[in-house]
Amino acid sequence: MMLFIKELKKVVCSLPYILLIAALAIGLSSQGVFRFKNDKIEEPQPGGSYGTKSAEVPELIMPGALHDLWYDFSANEYITYPIGFIKSVRLNEDEQALTAEILSEITDIDAQTLLSNREQDGFGQSLAVCSDITYDRFKELMQQTDHLLGGGSQYAPDSLIHYASIPLSYEEAKAQYDLFVSHDQITGGYARLFSDYAGVMLLSILPVFLAVILCTKDRRSKMQDLIYTKRVPGAKLLLSRYIALIIAILLPVIFLAYLSNMPLWAHYSTLSLDYLAPLKYVIGWLLPSIMMAASVGFFFTELTGTPLAIAVQGFWWLLDLNMGFKTVQSGYALLRLSPRHNAGPNTWFRTQDYLDHFQDLLQNRLLFTGISILLLCLTILLYEAKRKGKLNGHLSIKTVFSHFNHHKI
Repeated sequence: MMLFIKELKKVVCSLPYILLIAALAIGLSSQGVFRFKNDKIEEPQPGGSYGTKSAEVPELIMPGALHDLWYDFSANEYITYPIGFIKSVRLNEDEQALTAEILSEITDIDAQTLLSNREQDGFGQSLAVCSDITYDRFKELMQQTDHLLGGGSQYAPDSLIHYASIPLSYEEAKAQYDLFVSHDQITGGYARLFSDYAGVMLLSILPVFLAVILCTKDRRSKMQDLIYTKRVPGAKLLLSRYIALIIAILLPVIFLAYLSNMPLWAHYSTLSLDYLAPLKYVIGWLLPSIMMAASVGFFFTELTGTPLAIAVQGFWWLLDLNMGFKTVQSGYALLRLSPRHNAGPNTWFRTQDYLDHFQDLLQNRLLFTGISILLLCLTILLYEAKRKGKLNGHLSIKTVFSHFNHHKI
């Protein structure tokens, strides 16, 4: 217990920790999570406007996608996200000719005519989907277009639904509101939105910095060799340090979650509220992300003796952030570093969508918790091996490359 308290003091009394708390507060404030009280949800009333929803309506999707494809074809500039990052694609003449063939089948206009008129203003306004093309065939042609562009375009079949929005009915709006009140008990929806912002923006990346700094502090103060000779078990030392780091980060996150949620309580005082919702979402949604970033920091710092963990976690975070551009509103893939559910008051937090994907979210969070624990166990094994001199006390990238340079084939 004394070792844990010592490690906890080491964390919370450090400048990097103070900077992390400041970054959390500033980052979350910039996303409006402390102004949720301004987004009070009212019960839908008959005869009003209830927003829209995406729907697979071929009569809307096909002309919308055709219009955009002609515009991109005319300019020969197609925007894609092949690995999440934006990419502007320009096709060569042969590829443009293939695109013209696709447009020709959709519009029943000769491909050569389309190629000849692609630079004429106003020509695209006369284009229309021919009456004899089926929606299934249209999706096949869009799939070919997406493949031609290298993938990640708005013409991929799973992206076409965004071309169609239809009004939400009163019955649908009322059902969403009732579920928000009965299941989320008001506070759950806002806590979920807080967790979405906190996870994707900050808590999937910031803890790695603190973990690396904490693990290299002893080396910088020339205490590493002394620590290796102490009789404190390596597992006890690292577990105390790891748990201290997690708790030190978790406590201000819980405080900020309640700071975001509590101003709402007076607005919904006549309804049944879940006052534990901020705590439950921080533990269930955000804790695995904190653990993952911290474990990466511990493992790669112990493995290499360098801040490599920051680069590893940073690259993973950026890749995950950008690859999730299509699933901002709800993304629960098993290997997503930061699950998304960016559905706010305007959609009654889409509680049903959350419930439909809850098992996916649960599997994701359990997987990342397990990986975090595995990395911590490997860190302990590395630490003990160094302590016993099996790795000469230190293992770094430089020594590894040096070893290979001296044993050239």
